[in-house]
Amino acid sequence: MTDFSRKLILLVNLGSPDELSVVAIRKFLRIFLSDQRVVGLPKLLWYPILYGIILPIRAKKLLHKYQQIWHSSNSSPLVYYTQEQSRLLQEKIANGYTVDYAFSYGSTSIAEVLNQEKYKHFESLIVIPLYPQYSSSTTASVFDQLAKYYRAKYFIPEIQFINSFSSNPVYIKAIADKIRQHWELNGRAERLLVSFHSVPVALIEKGDSYFEECKLTYFLLCKELAINPEIDAKLSFQSKFGRAKWIEPATSDVVELFAKTQIKTVDVVCPGFMSDCLETLEEIAIMNKEIFIANGGYDLRYISCLNDDPVVADILNELIRKE
Repeated sequence: MTDFSRKLILLVNLGSPDELSVVAIRKFLRIFLSDQRVVGLPKLLWYPILYGIILPIRAKKLLHKYQQIWHSSNSSPLVYYTQEQSRLLQEKIANGYTVDYAFSYGSTSIAEVLNQEKYKHFESLIVIPLYPQYSSSTTASVFDQLAKYYRAKYFIPEIQFINSFSSNPVYIKAIADKIRQHWELNGRAERLLVSFHSVPVALIEKGDSYFEECKLTYFLLCKELAINPEIDAKLSFQSKFGRAKWIEPATSDVVELFAKTQIKTVDVVCPGFMSDCLETLEEIAIMNKEIFIANGGYDLRYISCLNDDPVVADILNELIRKE
């Protein structure tokens, strides 16, 4: 075995359905929504809802949404861009490291990747969940799966787990530069909306740092852009699921309020996502744009994630260098 394969960097993202079909979407949802980190209800209460209502109904609705944003590579944008980010980092990283990727749910799981023969005897592992802001519903799930994999192993490599990079200067500047590039090409909208995925309030009350990390990213981003976080921009949270109380304000409510208060143009950026996905391309760029226009707004412009921008490799390389 060469030195090249003795150190592994594993990028981990959420995952996606394997193909555009109700069957594939239903399979993905079943795995995703069965994770106690994602839905913390007791199984006796949750499973009848999951199997009796959500899986039969929601998968059919999601098929149309996925069809609108499916990547030309015949995979979801999230899968495609995660692969590209792995490739970019491999090109950037110093010799002696192998870079690979895995997903928390669906195909190419953490266990499947680590079980490959080429990784049988590697000595060190750096795991980077591709979630800039820590959350028990995402980052901790990666940790759980890693721990489960090694629970039955008789050799455990040296492991470094990077659980957050919400205030990393390279990351903050990369998001700010993305916004500045958008402004240079399209002009600056009346408001900048910075939207993060929401989580249940109950998680925050139990000690999850996600809300504070989102706020930290938001204020650092506004500082980097030299804009007023109370006037020029707004922090919001999207993608609420279920009836529990989630952190607010809701992105859709803010978009509607902007339109009703005579704000005609809004730029939206989602710094909690490293790769575009259903929650950005469909929920923000399509659904929330429709909400904005329906309530009197003129144009809502979505600023894409970092995706396959080479700066992603700079961010990840900086995280590894610091470790």
